[in-house]
Amino acid sequence: MAQDLESRPGDPDLGVGPVHMVLNGILWIGRAAAWILVPILVLVLISVVLSMAKVGTIFSWDSDVFLFGSKLTLSSIGDLLWHLFGIMLMLTMAGAIITDSHVRVDFLRQHMSARNKAIVDVIGHLFLLIPLCAIVAYHGYDFTVRSFHMDEGSNYDGMYDRFFIKAFIPIGFGLMLLAGINLTIRDLRALFTKQSGKADD
Repeated sequence: MAQDLESRPGDPDLGVGPVHMVLNGILWIGRAAAWILVPILVLVLISVVLSMAKVGTIFSWDSDVFLFGSKLTLSSIGDLLWHLFGIMLMLTMAGAIITDSHVRVDFLRQHMSARNKAIVDVIGHLFLLIPLCAIVAYHGYDFTVRSFHMDEGSNYDGMYDRFFIKAFIPIGFGLMLLAGINLTIRDLRALFTKQSGKADD
């Protein structure tokens, strides 16, 4: 696993020390979560075949099982698809920010110098990304706890234990919050290092 956490060709500058370790760890989580796409594709195929065969209930059993209750149905497979897609999305968002592969609206940024880009990123992280992620993670936690206490589940014979999928909201935005904080530290360190270098000259 230590080798997997090392920077790969094409990865962005992840800083040094603890910042490097945190950002690399978040990237590793994102890369692992991206493999969820494989079972999603398999489940889509199974769902289409069962739908064409007009199969409603696939398996049933006596005692309740986590997420599925007492039976596996076509509806629960459909729910599982959305659950897996949501988990994949929540766990890969932070990696997209770290690798700078997310969609940007600041079209002027592409013409900026590296220093000005770092300044824009620091401002954006401090006043937009970090506060937003903190708010969503905080309320997402309450959202998850409420769902757990309500024993929330599907109303149409789908999956149960909705708190499980909702738990990935604070997890995903918590990872983005962690990424935003560490990217800000990395950029500030780079900015001040360059300034001190110029002052020495």
